[in-house]
Amino acid sequence: MRRLIAGAIFLVASIAITLAQQPQQQQQPQQQEQKPKPATPPAQGAQGGGQRGATPAKPIVPLAVSTLLAHPDQYLGEYISLTAPVEQALTKTAFSVDQDKTKPDKEILVVAPTMTGTVDANAYVTVLGELVKFDPDDVKKKTAKNNYSIDLSPDQIAKYKGQPAIVATAVVVNSTGVDIAKVLPPPLTPEEEAFRKIMLQVGPANTALRTAIDKMDAAAVKDQAAILSRAFTQTEAFWKTKGKTDAMGFAAEGKKHADAITTAVAAGKWDDVKASATPLGQQCGACHGAYRERLDDGSFRIKAGSR
Repeated sequence: MRRLIAGAIFLVASIAITLAQQPQQQQQPQQQEQKPKPATPPAQGAQGGGQRGATPAKPIVPLAVSTLLAHPDQYLGEYISLTAPVEQALTKTAFSVDQDKTKPDKEILVVAPTMTGTVDANAYVTVLGELVKFDPDDVKKKTAKNNYSIDLSPDQIAKYKGQPAIVATAVVVNSTGVDIAKVLPPPLTPEEEAFRKIMLQVGPANTALRTAIDKMDAAAVKDQAAILSRAFTQTEAFWKTKGKTDAMGFAAEGKKHADAITTAVAAGKWDDVKASATPLGQQCGACHGAYRERLDDGSFRIKAGSR
């Protein structure tokens, strides 16, 4: 009997130990799954870095000022994000941030080569950029594409040299959400402005044409097709001056379909009208794909094409 009781106690103890171990074994993979993953940064062009299409080699590391100052060497060369109040505006392209007003020596320099706006003291900003040890020559190399010249005074350079600094590609003013380091495009030339006006006619006319076709409104179809035909003629002439044969071809093909619509609607051949409407729009899409680019400020400009 004693052996039976001892065996039962041993069995119960074994089961209890096994059950006690199971939650720990199940908890480990759950904790591993919850481990945060570093964020993958967007292209710097979307962040206003003036280097469209370039993506930092490493993920964005979100940091607090205190963390950065406590372990600056750990994050050198990293692409970081930092939200903090502005300590002081130093120049048109440089300012400092600090989260402790009682320790003025604990501010971090921010150099923003493409900054076009201004920052106010105590205003919160979110900065994205590479963390470096400030050295004018090093910053010059990193900002060569922007033709940037450091505008800090000799005293300021001496103060921050060797200290952690951020070469910023974006500076967002939190109160407005505006990125004041966004690269602004140069003004349009008279030729580009004239071409822009032509393009502004094409989209609305194409939309109105499709609506008129759906309603089988012959008069409206003729009017919109005529607008498109003229616009395509002007577009072909523009690209001829640039020597872009493929763009000239897109425009000529678009005009051909616009004229075909005019002929078909006059004859009451609505199937032919519809058949020409789709390839007409496709010419616009093909040309935009080759010759239009979206800039950092959200506007579109002409870009160099393939031929």
